[in-house]
Amino acid sequence: MCAKETNSEKLILEAAEAVFLEKGYGKARTTEIAKRAGVNHAMLHYYFRTKENLFDTVFNNKVTSMSEIFLFTFNQDLPFLEKIKNGIEDHFDFIASNEKLPNFIFSEIFSNENLRSVLANNIKEKAGKVLGSLREEIDAEIKKGKIRYINPLDLIISIISLNCFAVISAPALSEIMNFDKQIFLDHRKQINVEIILNQLRV
Repeated sequence: MCAKETNSEKLILEAAEAVFLEKGYGKARTTEIAKRAGVNHAMLHYYFRTKENLFDTVFNNKVTSMSEIFLFTFNQDLPFLEKIKNGIEDHFDFIASNEKLPNFIFSEIFSNENLRSVLANNIKEKAGKVLGSLREEIDAEIKKGKIRYINPLDLIISIISLNCFAVISAPALSEIMNFDKQIFLDHRKQINVEIILNQLRV
């Protein structure tokens, strides 16, 4: 594939991501995606054939990126609590830079059974690796008397829940309470770290 073709495909995916995140699958139109990408509709069809194929590509890319945050961070050779701190912060930063993503994923998987399967298949292997590694480390840290017990799945769910809610609520809260959104997000990131770490510390 030549550089021009690669660039056209990249522009289509970027435009598709923006439109899908704004409007969801049902209201998105491939004509608008092509227009935003600066390509004709025939070229979009050439690369992706259907709106469903394009959506599946975008959805898979975003879910994969989100899953790999934990996989990369938790595989680092660091003290356990430092690794957890980094994982919380890395996930928070990813969600904050993709603030429409949580609503997009939850709304689409609740309304589309096929996407629930796509999501499950996409993260199943990665989640298994992360949870298996965490379980071993948690058991080792407990034996050393360094942390309290927590189910690794509960740990991941707590991180995702705290981070996603902070990012989702930030625009409305900053307007209602009249404060700077970025200052709020920076503050909540550190609060979320402390909430999780305090749950683990003995």
